[in-house]
Amino acid sequence: MQLTTGRVKAMTYKDYTEKEPKSRGRDWSSSLKSLGPGLLFAGAAVGTSHIVQSTRAGAEYGLALLPVIILAIVLKYPAFWFGPFYVGTTGNSLIEGYQKTFGKPVVGLFILLQAPIMTMITAAMAITTAGIAGSIFSISLEASFIGTTLILACSLLTFFGGYKVIEKLNKFFIITLSLGTLTATALVLPNIQWSFSTSDTPLFFSLATFATIIAVTGLMPSDITLSINNSLWSAAKNKTQGRKRSVLEEKIDFNSGYIGTAVLAVCFLLMGSGLLHGQNVDLSGGAVGFASQVISIYSSLLGKWIGYLVALSMLAVMFTTLMAVLDGFPRILTASYFAITNSSGDDHETRSIDKSLPFFFILLSIATLASLVINFMMGEFITFMNFVMTLVFIASPILATLNHFTVNGKTVEKHKRPGRLMNYWSLLAIISLTLLSIGFFYVRLFL
Repeated sequence: MQLTTGRVKAMTYKDYTEKEPKSRGRDWSSSLKSLGPGLLFAGAAVGTSHIVQSTRAGAEYGLALLPVIILAIVLKYPAFWFGPFYVGTTGNSLIEGYQKTFGKPVVGLFILLQAPIMTMITAAMAITTAGIAGSIFSISLEASFIGTTLILACSLLTFFGGYKVIEKLNKFFIITLSLGTLTATALVLPNIQWSFSTSDTPLFFSLATFATIIAVTGLMPSDITLSINNSLWSAAKNKTQGRKRSVLEEKIDFNSGYIGTAVLAVCFLLMGSGLLHGQNVDLSGGAVGFASQVISIYSSLLGKWIGYLVALSMLAVMFTTLMAVLDGFPRILTASYFAITNSSGDDHETRSIDKSLPFFFILLSIATLASLVINFMMGEFITFMNFVMTLVFIASPILATLNHFTVNGKTVEKHKRPGRLMNYWSLLAIISLTLLSIGFFYVRLFL
């Protein structure tokens, strides 16, 4: 194992822009070849939020929560888009943007806020992946043991393989899962009761339902932290290509992944609604049991063997999702460490994240803490998932605010900043997420 201190000669913004495509036609042609971070975004997003929460929402409430899911995806778009937008505009990641816009103390507070959430999300991804693996292969081992083993395996692949390996694996498996999910959804459409009402207590006046809305919204389509991951993956893609991708290329790449996550979220909800809603199915509280119920949706529609193959692809996507977070989260914290320790006069970070000592130790720390969580703090699977998604939801308006003011801050030239519509859209999202967070605390504390 070779560890580097991280100091390398970095390409400057000028180096990148000199190699940037100059015509719109060349932009479109080259952007099709440079898809990667957007699909990696989809691979990281299509995890517990889709397989667990979307399916569960459809099973318990039919189509009643479909508008909530769609609204969450639409509202959060600017916050996620600002990640690759910032890279396309400045050549820097959002972490560097935070440091230059708000100062090093804000980056330090960001680490304190996000490190525990990152650990919890990693544990949630690992236990979900373990549940699917245990269901497919009828493994008698505890899900916590399987999850710990998966964390170890993904950590090794992440550190030694790096960005290129993750991107290649993810492209294949996310396409496989997408084809299987779209096919299954098409077959279940005749079974769906096309009603947006629910026979339970009034939807938005039920405390249990409000908690479910918070959980679903928190990770739909994903944690806003993924916008920072996306900016770092875009920066890594620039290095592999030897040039800085244009804003247009970044947008095509990002939209391909974002729209894909939205479609798949709706598909999982429709499958849960068509096959589980109104059937008096007692949803399992354990990871293996819940995964078995989700996989049975595919098997009942497509047949045993085809369902088995789709289940394998689902496992593969969860595996690459776990790889993505075990690369992305240490990458964020390493970039944050570099931003804090960077000389204040430097315009660009000159240290390489991949295989650096800080990246190794941070990856080791997250993997160890996540393993401890799934072995000693997991408890009831569904309860744990709600707890994780609630933490994510509370952090969402904070990260959305940081992203908004970073892309409109001093590091971005005025004529390159987002347009008025996108900024109003972003502010609406921040206000909405903040109000929902306040409402959540009010319900928890006073009702």
